[in-house]
Amino acid sequence: MSSSDHTITLPGFTIEPLVVPASVDAADAADFVAFAAVRSAVEAEQRGHDGEVMTAAELLPDWKDASRQMAGLVAKVDGRVVARANLALPADARECWGAISVLPGFRGRGIGSALYERLEQLAREAGRTTIQNQTTYPAGVEGEAIPAPTGFGSVPVALPSTRFLRRQGYSLEQVGRISALSLPVDADVLAALLTEATEAAAGYRTVSWHGRTPEEWVEAIALLRTRMSTDAPNAGIELTDVWTADRVRAVDDLWEASPRVALTSIVVETATGQVAGFTELDVSSGSDRPAEQMDTLVLREHRGHRLGMLLKLANLRELAARFPACDRVETVNAEENRPMLDVNDAIGFAPASFSARWRKNIGG
Repeated sequence: MSSSDHTITLPGFTIEPLVVPASVDAADAADFVAFAAVRSAVEAEQRGHDGEVMTAAELLPDWKDASRQMAGLVAKVDGRVVARANLALPADARECWGAISVLPGFRGRGIGSALYERLEQLAREAGRTTIQNQTTYPAGVEGEAIPAPTGFGSVPVALPSTRFLRRQGYSLEQVGRISALSLPVDADVLAALLTEATEAAAGYRTVSWHGRTPEEWVEAIALLRTRMSTDAPNAGIELTDVWTADRVRAVDDLWEASPRVALTSIVVETATGQVAGFTELDVSSGSDRPAEQMDTLVLREHRGHRLGMLLKLANLRELAARFPACDRVETVNAEENRPMLDVNDAIGFAPASFSARWRKNIGG
């Protein structure tokens, strides 16, 4: 029996396995809805702004992706969900990703440590040798800081998340910048940037769509998403994320049944027909949360033609046309990824908060 298969009773609280419902309206969905609410509340607190506050319906597709196993736990006090933990276990990988959130009024009771103990046990049972974590924090936190080994960015020591992860034996690997763009972008600025990027990208064309991936581009999207795990700056973080055409189609199926819509733009080399890069926005049709910039990648062999700028501008144009009420886009980039940060800065993105990636070895 897995350590997540039964309820554990500890002084003052219980830890129970998370039930993943068929839908957020299902009879057994209450804990999942509460799990999502705890995640969003703590995420907003850590960032210093609402940011990536996702509803239960928006989160549910991530828990139904058959290409990776997800395990969840909820901690309850007097029947109320006050903390959550989850573990993402990519297929055929040595690493996994853990996350823990405890509501402010329930910290200092050992709930977070108890949840972490179960997460690490689950990771070991799954044969993983590395467990990783990503935290967020607002700008302007003063005091001693831990520098990232990349040489770019640092994390304040005083943060509760920093203290917690260091106690558990994690090491800091990378710092990222969370940037925000207020919409709409000034039309003159957008037009000037688009003209410049189009001229620099002579010999390439963009193709955009929303929702399902057109069948003619499924194989290319699978390749590009896989290359994100090898071509993007990941410092000392282990990242195994293999995509196949079938996985692209399966995830498209999940998103079709959710409030989330993917806006995708690709850039194609005209002479060869080869897809040279892509960018994706995650937009909610069911809430007013900001659009989330997901992956953006230009293949190494096609860099130097302003394709990253062209892709982002093309997708922002799609966003304005299809979701005119959306007033904000947020994105996360490694601090050492200066080319992409330069693109974002030129468009008008501004630093909003920061993220940190942590790693712990738990096996040989």
